[in-house]
Amino acid sequence: MDVQPRTIRLVSPFMQGPDVAEVQRLLGVDADGVFGPITAGAVASWKRSRGDEEPTSELAPPDRERLLDDVPLRAVQLMEHWAASDVAEEPPRSNRVPMLVALAKRLAVAPAYSGMGYPWCAFAALLAALAADGESAASGLRSRRFNPLYTPAILSAAKDNEFGLSVVHAGTAFRGDLVLFDWNFAGGDPVDHVGRLRAAPTNGRVHTVDGNSGATGLVQLRERALQSVRAFARDS
Repeated sequence: MDVQPRTIRLVSPFMQGPDVAEVQRLLGVDADGVFGPITAGAVASWKRSRGDEEPTSELAPPDRERLLDDVPLRAVQLMEHWAASDVAEEPPRSNRVPMLVALAKRLAVAPAYSGMGYPWCAFAALLAALAADGESAASGLRSRRFNPLYTPAILSAAKDNEFGLSVVHAGTAFRGDLVLFDWNFAGGDPVDHVGRLRAAPTNGRVHTVDGNSGATGLVQLRERALQSVRAFARDS
C-alpha cells in the first residue's frame, strides 16, 4: 500500500521523520528529523524567496514537491556533497576533475566543455544544477546559448533575465543562489569567480561552496566578505 505524503507543520509535539530530515538537508538546517521552529522558519523563508507573498511554515504535499524539485537547493546540496567527498583536480593544477568529467558526459554536456582543462568554478556550479534538471544550466552546458564557463556572461544573462537567470538583491539572496565575486572592483572583468550560497548573508559575510578553489583545485566550503560580491543571481 502506497503511503501518501503528509502535510508537515509546526505542532506540539513536533512532527518527526525522514521526510522532515530530507527537507532539512535541502534547506541547510540541522537534519535531526524534527520539525521545530528553526526548520519552520527556514521553510517560510524559502517560500518568501520563491515569491510567496504570505508564506507560511506549512509544507503541504505540493509545497514539498516544489521544494524537492528546487534547482538551486539541489545544486548547492550536491556541491556540498562534493566538498565533503574531497572532489578535486587530478593531478593538482590540471583544471581537470575526473569525477566531474564523467558526470558531464553522463549528462550530455557539450563536448567542448565536458573534458574540462579550463578554470572551472562556473562549470561546477552549473553542472550541479544540470544534475538537478536545471534549465539555465542546460541552456549553457548543453545548448551553448551562452558561455557557461565565463562568469561575466552569467552576470550579463542574469541582468537581462535570460535563460532563466535573474539578479537577486543581497537582502533576498537565499541558499543555492549563485554568488558572483569580483576581486577588483576598480578594473578588469566585472566578475572573477562564482560559487553557490550556503545560507543567507549575515554580519557582512557570505558562506559558499565553490569549485576550482584553493591552490590545487578543490570543491571547498568558503567564507568571504560580502563586499567582495558583485551580484547574486538565481538560476532555474
